[in-house]
Amino acid sequence: MEGFDFLDQETGLEYCGNDEEIYREVLEGYVEEDRRSDLAAYYEAEDLPNYRVVAHAIKSTSLTIGAKELSEAAKALEFAAADGDIAFVKEHNDEMAAMYSDILRRIQEAL
Repeated sequence: MEGFDFLDQETGLEYCGNDEEIYREVLEGYVEEDRRSDLAAYYEAEDLPNYRVVAHAIKSTSLTIGAKELSEAAKALEFAAADGDIAFVKEHNDEMAAMYSDILRRIQEAL
């Protein structure tokens, strides 16, 4: 699909049965389910159990659309939150949140 060269479209399409229309719908849903405010709120509150849930969701949905690097970053934060490693979360949250914002912006522009 044109305009989505920043995503691993092969992976995204695989998750969508190689159907470009379904992939586009999944991308639209990804943007609609923007989890940035939840992520920020739980981060600010140092609420690691709920932060972990949001990081898990970002990890899973990002992999589904082919945003592998973002998925890996969210996975690391999910595991750190599960382990209670607030230092790791504080060190890497901003980078992952910026990647997430960038992916959301680029998808919106491409749609």
